[in-house]
Amino acid sequence: MKKSTMFVMFGLAFAIGSVNALPREEGGKTTVKDSSILNVNQKVTNNAKNGSKINSGIQARGATIKSSTLINGNRNVINNAIDKSKINSGIKADGAKIKNSLLVNDNNDVKNNASKNSTINSGIKINHAEIKGSSLYNNNTTVRNNAKNDSKINSGISADNATIKGESNLTNSNTKVNNFASDRSKINSGIKADVATITHSNLTNTNTQVDNVAKRGSKINSGISAEAATIKNSNLTNKNQQVTNNAVAHSRINSGINADGATITNSKNITNTNSNVRNIARNRSKVNSGISMRNATIKNSILTNTNHEVKNTAINNSKINSGINADNATVKNSMLDNSNRQVTNVATNKSRINSGINIKGATVKNSGIQNKNTNVKNTAKNNSKINSGVDFGDE
Repeated sequence: MKKSTMFVMFGLAFAIGSVNALPREEGGKTTVKDSSILNVNQKVTNNAKNGSKINSGIQARGATIKSSTLINGNRNVINNAIDKSKINSGIKADGAKIKNSLLVNDNNDVKNNASKNSTINSGIKINHAEIKGSSLYNNNTTVRNNAKNDSKINSGISADNATIKGESNLTNSNTKVNNFASDRSKINSGIKADVATITHSNLTNTNTQVDNVAKRGSKINSGISAEAATIKNSNLTNKNQQVTNNAVAHSRINSGINADGATITNSKNITNTNSNVRNIARNRSKVNSGISMRNATIKNSILTNTNHEVKNTAINNSKINSGINADNATVKNSMLDNSNRQVTNVATNKSRINSGINIKGATVKNSGIQNKNTNVKNTAKNNSKINSGVDFGDE
């Protein structure tokens, strides 16, 4: 479905009013077939407090959805959960079976405040789900999510351990979004598909004018995370533009593509673009604004990384990658193309930086590797180490 058509559907949704969210059967799982379900919340304020829990979106956990359309629209909505928390203003379909269907989530001018035990979803959650021949669109615009102590936020698409196949499309757009997680932290404004199986499908992530702050326990993903995933005959496209990520104490940030330990086969478009991005990690550090594919197996695939006007700061335990890190990977009949332009990386105490291509301990066969760094400034400091070239490792 074209985006223009999708937004016409959003407009119709708000014009004709609300149909109830997916029904839940007592003691059983819901089956939806050849049906349309529309949920609209507009100018709504929900306050839950101590035991907490709120749903202004669609809850479809464990459901079977076939040849159906689910549309969720939250506009000008305020959800306050407080102590034991939990909020859903998006679509939750963890463990669902979704076939030949369309799921659309639009959160616009939404404020979610969770607090002590936290958890917020303003996006689409399909962890452990089976997706076949379906299209899932998530749009968060002018959304503010505050989670606090035990934290967790998803304003993107979370598809950990999911099976995605049969020409499925997962499209995520976060624009003018502010996510603040705090103590135990975790944020996803991108697409998270760790340990997922993705075949003959497309994952597209765009984060524009997004500000994510995680803090003490930290972890942020505004890009695509596909750690230990199996990706075959598929396309992964990530674009972060005018994005600022602050992780703080235990740190970690990914505004690029993280495919560490993944198996990528016959995938001709694994593309990462970071433009005008600022990542700050701090104490235990780690940043990736490029493509990380350590210990991965890459066959018959093309991986392209572009970082332009990016500033990464790691600090104490440090580590930064704005290039392609393929240490200990197996690369066959593939192309790795890295370009860093007007990039500034500062690592500090225990240091390390890569704005080039790392292939230490890797096996590379019948493949092409191309690296270009232009107007790049890398500063490592105390324990140091920098690579802006192609690094095969020390003798």
